Amino acid sequence: MLGLLFALVTTAAPQEPVPLDVPVYRDSAYGVSLHRPFDDWVFEPASSRGTTTVIFHPRDASLREQLWGALVLTTFNRDVPLGQVADQRVLTSWHATLGPSFTLLTRDSMTVVGLPAIHVVMSGAIDHAVLDVEEYLVARGGDLILLQFRYPRGLPRDSIAAGYQRVLDGLRIRGAPAQRAAVPESPAEMARRERMAMWRALRGSPWRLQGYEALVRYDTAQPRLEVTARLDLVNDGTVSRDSVVFWVAALVAVDSARVGTGRSAVLRGGPAHRLALGPAVPPQGRVTLTVYAHITPESAILSPDVRLTRDEAMVLDDWVPRVQSPVDSGGQYEPVPRPRQMLRFDLPATHRVVASGRLASEVAALDRRRMTWVADDAAAGGPAFAMARYRLESREAGRLRLRFFLLEGSGASRAVNDSLVALIARGWSFYARAFGPLESFDIAIAEAPLDGVRGLPGVLFVNRSSGLLTDSSGGAVRALSGPVFRELARSWWGGTISAAGPGSTWIVDGFPAWASIAARGVIEGDTVRQRLVREAESAWRAIVRNREDPPLASIPSDDDSSRAILTTKGAAALEAARRAVGDARFREAIRTFTAQHRAGWARIEDLFPLLGSVGTTVLQPYLFGTPSR
Repeated sequence: MLGLLFALVTTAAPQEPVPLDVPVYRDSAYGVSLHRPFDDWVFEPASSRGTTTVIFHPRDASLREQLWGALVLTTFNRDVPLGQVADQRVLTSWHATLGPSFTLLTRDSMTVVGLPAIHVVMSGAIDHAVLDVEEYLVARGGDLILLQFRYPRGLPRDSIAAGYQRVLDGLRIRGAPAQRAAVPESPAEMARRERMAMWRALRGSPWRLQGYEALVRYDTAQPRLEVTARLDLVNDGTVSRDSVVFWVAALVAVDSARVGTGRSAVLRGGPAHRLALGPAVPPQGRVTLTVYAHITPESAILSPDVRLTRDEAMVLDDWVPRVQSPVDSGGQYEPVPRPRQMLRFDLPATHRVVASGRLASEVAALDRRRMTWVADDAAAGGPAFAMARYRLESREAGRLRLRFFLLEGSGASRAVNDSLVALIARGWSFYARAFGPLESFDIAIAEAPLDGVRGLPGVLFVNRSSGLLTDSSGGAVRALSGPVFRELARSWWGGTISAAGPGSTWIVDGFPAWASIAARGVIEGDTVRQRLVREAESAWRAIVRNREDPPLASIPSDDDSSRAILTTKGAAALEAARRAVGDARFREAIRTFTAQHRAGWARIEDLFPLLGSVGTTVLQPYLFGTPSR
């Protein structure tokens, strides 16, 4: 059964079935229906030995071009061994078909229409045609429903992905739980679905975002953020392109867009939008895309990192249009160059805004205030900002310059906590010695309507009710010293050093968590460090006590649960490696790792040679398999 199944969908449809020119293919025996991706595609069903294979492709295209998809329906004499089937398809079938060009891009578990499924993506070449192959293997008891999509590299991926998304969205399977009773999606499932949709729409995009300039206007009379984003794009592909696809987060409503100085095109729906360029842009050619959009209090409900009222606004989510996917289908970061960014803000004169990057200008006139924040390279981190009735207070600690944005209205006597200034200075000094100094010595710290502390390169957003900034007793500083150190470390990890590939989320989330423990160990003593390590290990074991313990290299940073494992198990993994190789060797390895990848992209395999065989042996089970506990 497995051998026949493998052969049916790796070759280019050896049968000669009768094409069906219908919008929907239905198989009443299996209770499965499937929409075609485009109006000019046809279905070609065939059956052999109890297995139905349905190829769907453009009506007049040759299957040798590898632009086609497949639906396979078969039945086992027992419950489908989903993991075994997926592994055998990857190793036995696809590895043999693609040969030396074979690359497994992702393999993850999920649900499709409420049924258990495994999603795999591979890359390689068939008869010199380079392509990516995406498969969903869905189990319904003893029935296996396999859906395959092919993406030839020589064709624009954006439109193909949009069609395949329609196929997946339109898939119906009789007896699926999600079709009998709709189950509300969890935040993690929503994040995964949005990430997958973005990946499909933008993966393989030839467009590189070289830089962007965004203007955000905020008015208190009617709480609303008007956004104008100008994107400077370069065609990094090998052929000319006559259109561009861009993606916006669900919280952003796109009004219109235009290319260069051309006419604006009104856009509705989304979140992926396709815009014609007019004359085709040649390889390495440049084009400017301007997107007009807005954010309202209603749309802000879609993200916990967005707040919009008549008196303040906070957007820590990603709101700038994208032309490249920052993650792969497994949720791991991809090496997408960070563009230069300029954020301009037009807001009431009573308000100020704090954003990632550096404050380049501030002018107040005619009841309005205009502020510009600039980030030239990896120091950007993301287009996050918060605006409110801020009072500005500046402090210095050695070479470090701190700019505090304090909320007004709590009395003129409010002053920055000296203990917090000292804490940030000590943490910054330790990280500069451990990971190398940064070019900028400016940090902005702002009160914001969020839980805890959130850090981006060069900026810390802190809970306005925590008392962290202004508690003269220092109690809040002592209680939140760990989160402050952790978020401050993001100026290095995820800031100057970007991560890519499997395990990239561990570098972005796990390294700052471990750095916080290391910093407190130096500042507060080794006894504190040992206690913090034990607490991280205990927290990790508590999280996975009644659930799967996923390897660090496979965890996407989708939700609080995933990030909790990345920070607790991630810190425990680094501490285990430190104990194995010794403190001196480990410090040298981390320092070299940061020096080699400053303002660049780091992968976990780059760390192994620096740790040696002993450290690698200890670290690999955490990354690729659950260590014994």
